This record gives sequence, C-alpha cells and structure tokens, in this order.
Amino acid sequence: MAINMAKVFEFYFNPLPNKKIAQKEACFFETFCFLPKTFFEKKQGNLFIVAQSSNISNQSQIVINHLANIIKKYFYQKPVFPSYCSFQLALNQANNFLNQEILPNNRLFLTNFHFASFAIGPKRNIKVSKIGNIKIILLRGKEAFDIGSNFTCERITDKIFPDVIEGNLQKGDRILMATPEVFQSFQDQKIIEDLCLCQKSKLVKQFFKQKKKIVREFSGACLLAFVKKNHIVSLLSKFSK
Repeated sequence: MAINMAKVFEFYFNPLPNKKIAQKEACFFETFCFLPKTFFEKKQGNLFIVAQSSNISNQSQIVINHLANIIKKYFYQKPVFPSYCSFQLALNQANNFLNQEILPNNRLFLTNFHFASFAIGPKRNIKVSKIGNIKIILLRGKEAFDIGSNFTCERITDKIFPDVIEGNLQKGDRILMATPEVFQSFQDQKIIEDLCLCQKSKLVKQFFKQKKKIVREFSGACLLAFVKKNHIVSLLSKFSK
C-alpha cells in the first residue's frame, strides 16, 4: 500500500495459549503510523508511536489513543511561530493532558506505562522522545545503537515527556521501536543481529515469515522504519496475545 512517502506492512502474530503465556503479565499495547497527506504535512514528515500499559483497563486504551491523537494533531498543525518545533509542541500538549486530566485522579497511572514516538522529516532528520522502557534502536549497516538510552525514567517536575533528542539519519538506516518484552525476546533469540543483516524491507518481511514459530510466542509490538534516499519505507509489526 503506497501512501505519499511511505509503504507500510503490518504483521499480526497470535501465540497459542499455554501455561508459559498465561503466566505473563497481561498488558495493552498499540502502534501508530501517521503518514502526511497535505503539502504542509509532507514538510513535517512521518510520525510513529509505540505504546504499552500493564493496566489493561479501558482507561489505558483511551489514554494511549488520546495521547497519539494529541501528538498527531499538534505535530501536523501549522505553528504560530515558524521556527518552533512542532514535535516539541505536540509533546508539551501531551504533558498538559496527562498532568491535568489523568494524574490528579490516578497518581500511579504512569507505573508500567511506556510510550515512545519519533518523527522522520523529508531531509532524513529524526526527532525522538519517550517515557518508560520502549526501546528505540538505530540499525546502521550491521551495527545497532540504542538511541533511546539517553532518556531518564525519572520524572522532572511536570515534564513527563522529556526534551526531544534530534539527529540526522543516513540512507539505509533503520529505526526499530519495540515494547520491552518484544525487545527482550529479540535479544534472547538474537533477532536484533539478524535484523541488522536485513537491509531491505522485503528481506525483513521474509525473515519474519521464516521466524513464524518463534515470534508467535512473543507478546507486544514493534515498529521498524527504513530510511530511503527520497522517502521512507516503514515496516510495522505487531505481536499480540
């Protein structure tokens, strides 16, 4: 499916129920891939989000979806001041929502709550922010770099989402964003090393098909974005209970 700057693939893996799976802590997770539609939105780029909460109540689902919509709205909204970072503005609005609408009534909501987002602009510039333990990994060539390791898990005043980390990507780079359990499973099964060798999106699609028996035991979500010369090809993978 080709839409503007991206081609998106989604994969769903449903593990067979067993005692090992049943003993795992239940959680709700979601992924979002927002693609630009208008000329202005194309100047902003693509927006990706991965979120997980160990609290599977309706509130968790509602909050995750609402946060994603807030970030999308303000990221693609034309700024009053052209020089202002729309990604930072979106995160500030997300902070306001959590501080004003959620935390006053549920101080423990952020416990085991994980939410990460990154945006890739048309010039291959990337902006990243997260709370919790979502992993954000840069795959460059045959090497992997944890670009999300600089974010602290400690809350600073009312700034739940911290400042944005920015950088520049190269042609052929890939960005992997995964929930904690999926990333741990990737490490245990040495899938990260294999993904480093898959430098084309079609190879990753084939790889997951080959690993079907393994990944169907995973629980969580991951997102992998391929950076091309003139556009972004993204591969979106979900692993669910």
